[in-house]
Amino acid sequence: MATFDIPTMRDQIREHDEKRDAGLTEPDTLEIIKDLSYGPYGIENTFDIYYPIGTTTCLPTIINIHGGGFFYGDKELYRFYTMYLATQGFTVVNFNYRLAPDHQYPAPLEDTNALMNWLIEHGQSYYIDLDHLFLVGDSAGAQLVEQYTTLTSNSVYAQNFPFKVAAIQFKAVALNCGAYFIGEDGAINQDFPFYFGDTITPTLESQFPVERYITDSFPPTFVTTATHDMLKDLAQPLVALLQSKGVETTYRLYANQDHSELGHVFHLNQKSDIAKQCNNDELAFFKEFSLK
Repeated sequence: MATFDIPTMRDQIREHDEKRDAGLTEPDTLEIIKDLSYGPYGIENTFDIYYPIGTTTCLPTIINIHGGGFFYGDKELYRFYTMYLATQGFTVVNFNYRLAPDHQYPAPLEDTNALMNWLIEHGQSYYIDLDHLFLVGDSAGAQLVEQYTTLTSNSVYAQNFPFKVAAIQFKAVALNCGAYFIGEDGAINQDFPFYFGDTITPTLESQFPVERYITDSFPPTFVTTATHDMLKDLAQPLVALLQSKGVETTYRLYANQDHSELGHVFHLNQKSDIAKQCNNDELAFFKEFSLK
C-alpha cells in the first residue's frame, strides 16, 4: 500500500484554506447552533445548524458533506460557505465525520447515516424540513453524496452494507468537483489506499463502482467543475451516465472571464464572484424543488 505523509498534507491544505478565509466573519443574520452531537465518536460526530433569524417554520434544508480526500477537513473550515447558503433562505446542516486513516471506509457513510437518523428524530425542533432535503458535497464529499444518495434511492444497493439506511429521500443533490468512478478500473484502493485499506474483500468489490447502481430514482442533480479542477474529466462522464438513467441533470463548467486558472473546489472561496455565481446557481436549482 502506498504511503502518504498525511499530517504534513493536512497542515499544507489547512494553511491554504485558512488563508482563503482570512478576514471573513460569521453573518449576524443567522441563528447559529454549534457543536450538537449525533453519534458516539466525540468531535468527529458533531455538527452545526444555521437558519435565518426570525425563522418560525421549517425551511428547505441543505446538508453539506465536506471534502478533503477522506483524510482532511471539518465543519469549521466550511462554516463561511455553509452559512452563506443559510442566508439565502435555507436551514443548513454542517457536520464532521470520521476521517482516514484512523477510521477507514465505510466510516463516513456510517456517520452520514447516523446524522440522518438524528435529523429524523430531532430535526423539526431546528426548522429542518424532512420533506425537502438537499445534499451537497465537494471532492471526496461529492463522492460521499453520490454514494449515500445511491444508498437511499436503490434498496438493492443498500443490501450490500452492514447498516440500515435511514428512511430518507433527497429532493435534489449537488456534486462539486467530485471524485467519481472509484473502482471502475478494478483497483478500488489505488487512489485512496489510506481510506480503503490493503484488503479488497468481496463485500467491498460489491459496493464499487457506485455508478453501476444508479437508477432513475436518483434525485435531480447539479454537477459542477472548473477549468483547472484536477477532477474535471470525471464530471461530464457522470453527467452522461445520470442522463442515460433518466435523471434530471444540470452541468456547469465554470471559468474565470480573464481566463486565469479556476481550480478545485473554487466555490468555497467566499471572496470570489465566480464562487458566488456557482453557489447561487445551485441554490436556484434547489429552489426549483423546494415547493414540490
